[in-house]
Amino acid sequence: MTRPNRGGNWVVAVLSCLLVLGLAGAAHAAAPELQLVPNEIEIGAFFEGAQVELQGTIPAGAEAVVEMLGSTATEDLLRKGRRGGLWMSVGEIKVNHVPSLYLLQSSSPEMPVLTGQETPWGFAALQKVVKLSGSLEASENDKFFQEFLELKKHEQVYRVSPGVLKITPSPEGGSLVKGAIPLPAKVPPGKYQVRLSAVLHGSLLSQRDAALEVRMVGFPAMLMKLAHQQAALYGILAVVIAIVTGFIMGILFKGKTEH
Repeated sequence: MTRPNRGGNWVVAVLSCLLVLGLAGAAHAAAPELQLVPNEIEIGAFFEGAQVELQGTIPAGAEAVVEMLGSTATEDLLRKGRRGGLWMSVGEIKVNHVPSLYLLQSSSPEMPVLTGQETPWGFAALQKVVKLSGSLEASENDKFFQEFLELKKHEQVYRVSPGVLKITPSPEGGSLVKGAIPLPAKVPPGKYQVRLSAVLHGSLLSQRDAALEVRMVGFPAMLMKLAHQQAALYGILAVVIAIVTGFIMGILFKGKTEH
């Protein structure tokens, strides 16, 4: 008759506990250093903007910089000028490599800059990436970029917000960064990159990325699908909606004036 190996069972139990603890520690170490809540935004018929909460870790003593970048594209702008005393379109300007969205935040009241190398964030860095071409002279690049920048700021898709990120000590060491990125109502659907940079004494210590997806749902999604797949039907529907909207507004305003 064989006796149970109690000593062997005890060793197996201890090894199992150590394995579980080791896996838990590995999972904790592998936790993402930049988290977004939510990481998906849905644009419906009554979408008026949203807010994305962020949390990340950086080395102790460092300042934090967060960028949200949309995909780049080319935008066409009409240049206005005087001809015979009248304002009219006098040419076209192409703005190349333009991010669909550019939101920038920092933990310090002034946006951190790097020493000994170019700072990769901010409108000055963006200007070096964006290329203007068309009906303008090389000497006019700065002027038209600033005008383009003011347009994007007015649409709230470009914004710099220093000092809004909060930094607190992390229980695991280092510092914990928390903040919120407000998305405007005009945010275009697409995939966005959110980057957390840690800066200490003008040096870039680390960068962590997270992804955010913005997608249309419901009626706006149906309209976008029609616009891309059945342009003629989309045009007819747009005209019908405009006529019905005008008719309803006419009735409403007429009712108000009669009172």
